[in-house]
Amino acid sequence: MESIEVALPLPLNKTFSYLPCENIIPETIIGKRVKVPLGTRNVIGYALSVQKLQDDSLKLKSISSVIDSEPIISKENLELAEYISKNYICSLGEALASIIPASMKPPKRQSEKLKVESGMKDQEAVNSTFHFPLSTFTLSEHQNIATSKINNAIKSDISQSFLLHGVTASGKTEVYLNCIQKALELGKSAIMLIPEISLTAQFVEVVSKRFPNLAGVWHSGITNIEKYKLWKKAESGEIKIMLGARSAVFAPFKNLGIIIIDEEHEHTYKQEQKPSYDAREIALWRAHYHSAPLVLGSATPSLESFKAASDKKIELLELPERIDKKELPNVTVLSLKDRPFSGTLLTDETISAISKTLAKKEQVVVFLNRRGYSPSIVCKKCGSVYQCPNCSISMVYHKAANNLKCHYCGQTKKLPIVCPVCGSKESAAFGSGTQKIEEELKKMFHKAKIFRLDGDTANVKENYENAYKGVKNEEYDILIGTQMIAKGFDFPKVTLVCVINADTSLYLQDFKSSERTFQLITQVAGRCGRGKQAGTVIVQTKHPDHYAIENAKKHDFLSFYKEETKYRQKLFYPPFCDVAKIAVRNKTEAKAEADSQKLFIFLQGAAKSSEIPVKLLGPAPAHIAKLHNTYRMHIIIKGQREDILKLVEFVSAFKESSGTQISIEIMPSDLI
Repeated sequence: MESIEVALPLPLNKTFSYLPCENIIPETIIGKRVKVPLGTRNVIGYALSVQKLQDDSLKLKSISSVIDSEPIISKENLELAEYISKNYICSLGEALASIIPASMKPPKRQSEKLKVESGMKDQEAVNSTFHFPLSTFTLSEHQNIATSKINNAIKSDISQSFLLHGVTASGKTEVYLNCIQKALELGKSAIMLIPEISLTAQFVEVVSKRFPNLAGVWHSGITNIEKYKLWKKAESGEIKIMLGARSAVFAPFKNLGIIIIDEEHEHTYKQEQKPSYDAREIALWRAHYHSAPLVLGSATPSLESFKAASDKKIELLELPERIDKKELPNVTVLSLKDRPFSGTLLTDETISAISKTLAKKEQVVVFLNRRGYSPSIVCKKCGSVYQCPNCSISMVYHKAANNLKCHYCGQTKKLPIVCPVCGSKESAAFGSGTQKIEEELKKMFHKAKIFRLDGDTANVKENYENAYKGVKNEEYDILIGTQMIAKGFDFPKVTLVCVINADTSLYLQDFKSSERTFQLITQVAGRCGRGKQAGTVIVQTKHPDHYAIENAKKHDFLSFYKEETKYRQKLFYPPFCDVAKIAVRNKTEAKAEADSQKLFIFLQGAAKSSEIPVKLLGPAPAHIAKLHNTYRMHIIIKGQREDILKLVEFVSAFKESSGTQISIEIMPSDLI
């Protein structure tokens, strides 16, 4: 008798044996998704192999149904799943679920005629020669050099990595498009990753004009049926380009010619949920597998990527000038250090600059990396802050709904009439968010058309596109937003950018806080002066002398890199080591603390006895110690990747208390 080995997307490092469906040849199930019984429920798994049963008396359950009509798991998928399982501490089934979404649904009705027509289209797409609209854009000298080097790697089937470091508006997108075209001309495919769904509309417009009917768009907003159709189109060759956020890196192209990661420094390329893969590392693996180049593009590269380029591990390509040699925007830093609070976060200089810009019929971007009306409500009498009952964080006041909301667990409460601590009826809003800035600007510039794009408005899918098209078509005069407006948008009529509070991310308890501050200011500053008119940036800060802000003012990445790497090397942080974050969670605070202490001592002993050269830090409460009614403690491991992976293998042998959950994240986007 034969059984089918099935990998399930569960945190269990084993496969499960099931009998094949009745009247189905076992071999025909391999490589497909299957629905199988597990306890009292049915789950979707991945059929891997046929096994001979050694004991026919074993009572195995049968596979309930086969989802896919054709095999969907390739040899590459399996090898990549094994890589993810090993490097990100998860089961093979969990890794496969990140590559091939279990939720993808084939259309219920698909006639044989449609299948035949679809197959004919697929074959035509595979065999056809592509003719593209001629670009009217003339490449600069630096663009030509970059494009030639990348195209040589595509033609030569060389797995080479490039860091395309270009100042904002230097024409990185045109380099990407030229290289994609070269790949397509050679019968190959391309993947292009972007960091935010907000950029999708802009890039789809550009790519669709250049490569009509050849691009697919993959992101979390498309339906499960659309995902399945898109997957099959990529697999068959009907489309040749996949554009999307981090999960688009798994597009099942059989002959990849190039992978491009735009704004490669962005933390959104790191998956936070298990398996916590990094799309940049997955892209590198796939580029090696297909003997294709990987292009990492950014005006503010991650320190890890730039150090790799400095060490000649990847090739550095520079675009040091804006297109047509336009000037980078002039940045003015306004110190708030000794200024009394005037009732608004906008200084007189900022208000005056906005007024002059609007008078010239030009557009303004106002950046504040804090959504809501006010970050916290404070009792005037006792000074207590209204905190979320589930998380150790203040609730944010939203004026339109007149309520308090936790931006972590989603808990909402009516604004209390009296202070829950002292009973006082007097409270005050402390600080400002994007809603408050929007209200102030509407009062000051009542004729201006204003659009706000942040985590509250962006939950409506269309608002991303409305923001992009509205500003580009000059329907709006002022765009207000959080970090999602700092990336990639190209608005020729924006000539003024105002950074309202540059210090929001500067002193977070994370080793990347200075890097993120520099990147945010530089990136949002790059949104202006991209058209015929010169750009101006105003940065309001309480820390004007900080090297992150000083170098952002000068658009000087290299000086920032040199300064920041001094600290990183001295304190032994990336890019001079790898890190892992172990989170110990429990609903009971005492259990979380006790288990984290025991685990820390356990790992210290394991590292010493096995002679694993790593450094352990902690245990310490997370930056938000209580989240979703769960207490969180962190242990940090620093060292080389292979040594960290050896040590975390010991975690499975640790006996935790009831209710304690332990998770491991390799190279997390932050340590807080």
